[in-house]
Amino acid sequence: MTTIVKATEEETMKRALEGDEIVLGGVEVHVHFIRYKGDPGISLEFTPPFGSEDVPDWMEKLDNMLSGLCRQTVMNMNDHPRTRLLRLVEKDGGDDRMIYRLVVTVQIEDDGFRRIRVTDYVDPEFLKLDSGIAGRATDARRKVERALEVTL
Repeated sequence: MTTIVKATEEETMKRALEGDEIVLGGVEVHVHFIRYKGDPGISLEFTPPFGSEDVPDWMEKLDNMLSGLCRQTVMNMNDHPRTRLLRLVEKDGGDDRMIYRLVVTVQIEDDGFRRIRVTDYVDPEFLKLDSGIAGRATDARRKVERALEVTL
């Protein structure tokens, strides 16, 4: 996969027309251990897949939409998985842990057809904590695919 960082929309289209697979947008969900008023907790961070400083302006809207979708679907956990996630983060020593990643790419094939791919990754330890995560991740991926079919 080719990652375009700080590329203009024109540069990206040129690369896509040359047959490169281009990242249109994405989101990573990172979890951090925090203490709030002395109590242990977790903080979720939703970032683009290659760092928030490197996001071209034209990608921001899609990245923000994907972040919102992940909040509503993938990270919509009940209390038991949240408690288990807190234990996992505590076990990690509070290190930054990426628990989910969703990326949208496009490639223009020789016949001019646009091939759009929506891929995701779920941390295997996160899968063990929440039996519903696989289904919610699939739902999120399908929603993005349907939306892209309509708009692109």
